[in-house]
Parts: sequence; C-alpha cells; structure tokens
Amino acid sequence: MNEQMNSTVTEAISWRLASELCRRHPKTTRILITHPGGGQYNCLTIVNSQGGIGVIQLNRSGTIQVHQKFDTDRPSDWRATEWSEYIASDPLEFLKQLEISSGLNPPRDVPTSVPRTLTYRVLAALTATAIMTVRPLEVQSGFIDTSGYGGGPNGALELFDAIPEKLLQRRQTDLNSEPSYRFWILTRAGVPILVIEEETATGWVQHRKTAIDLKKVFTRHHRNPQLVAFELLRRVDTL
Repeated sequence: MNEQMNSTVTEAISWRLASELCRRHPKTTRILITHPGGGQYNCLTIVNSQGGIGVIQLNRSGTIQVHQKFDTDRPSDWRATEWSEYIASDPLEFLKQLEISSGLNPPRDVPTSVPRTLTYRVLAALTATAIMTVRPLEVQSGFIDTSGYGGGPNGALELFDAIPEKLLQRRQTDLNSEPSYRFWILTRAGVPILVIEEETATGWVQHRKTAIDLKKVFTRHHRNPQLVAFELLRRVDTL
C-alpha cells in the first residue's frame, strides 16, 4: 500500500477500535488526539473520563499500547501490538483482550450510546467511507494537543461560525479548562467540512447555519452509524 492508503486505513481502523472501546465503557473513557514524542507521533489516546488513572495509546504511526491500567497502578501485561496484527485478528476478541489488559471489565451487554459515544461511532463510520478514495477523510481535534510546537485551539473551529457561543464557553468538566477539546473537525483532502460537539452530539457543515442533531439522524436511520455518515456527507455536498 502507498503512504496515503496506509494513513487512510489506519485512520479508519484506529477510530473503529477506539470508538468501540468507549462505546463499551461510556462512563469511564473518552478519546483525545495527542502528539507526544516532541509532536512526531499521531495518537488516538483513550483516557479516564473521570480524571482518574488509565491511558491507552493508539499510535497511528506506531503500535497499540497500554500505558496505564484503569483499575490499578500495577503495570499491564499488554505488549505493544502492530496494526497488522489487529487487522488480522477477530476484532471482538482483540477488543476484549485489550479491555482486560487495561483493567476494564468487558460488559455483559453493550450500553446504549450516549452523545459522546455516538459522536465517536459516527466519526469512525465517516473515516471508514474514505478507504479506497482519492480524497481522504481525517478527524482533527478542536484542541491540538502536542508536546511539540503549534499546540492550542484548532483554528479550523473558527470556520464554523454557526456554533452557538454558549457551546464555546468554558465548562467545569472541560479537560484542562479547554472547551475546544469537546469539538471534532472532519477534513476532506485537508479541507474542514464538518464539526461535531461531543457532549451534545451536534454537528454543523460550513455552508449551513442549521445544526444537525446526530441522535435524531441516528434514530431515523435505525441506529446505523454508517447511514448517518452517508447523510452527513450528503449534507456537506449539498449546496
């Protein structure tokens, strides 16, 4: 595979793994995009949504790692795992092993999606639509979290002027007091086309003022996130 296809596939499968893990543990986990190692790594990082211990790092330019368990300070038995191994595995069995090694008890039943996990599932479905296309889709965080240069609120947020001011206000629950962590920006071939706020599961496309209630769209499409993704892309392309 060429470099673009590698990055497109890894974008999609990393969001699939991260979103499914958070779907199964909605009260414990949340997703960040981080750039550790002086900014050279591109990671989906799953952290404790309650501010406690627990860090899983899905390094899109490296391996799948458990840095800290969610239930104890003791080291995890998880070994750094290549993405090719994940692709070749049974996805549910892989997910369960990752849960166990991370100190997350596999749930008996998958919980109903809440706004945050619905947002993640839709983002995973959107990135999956870009495999084998010439215009790759990439998800950016509303806050550029990097140990290198250029960190801070993502300037692309300013392109979506229909976002209500009250959603841009700081909340007590915001990570590091940064409201922009709650926003996710979808780009196509590098151009921002959609933004979603995760606590309300509300989206906006650039050329429309009307907000998109993801829960309503999800329900209308019989709770199928792939159909939600197709509708969002249709709205992006409808003038």
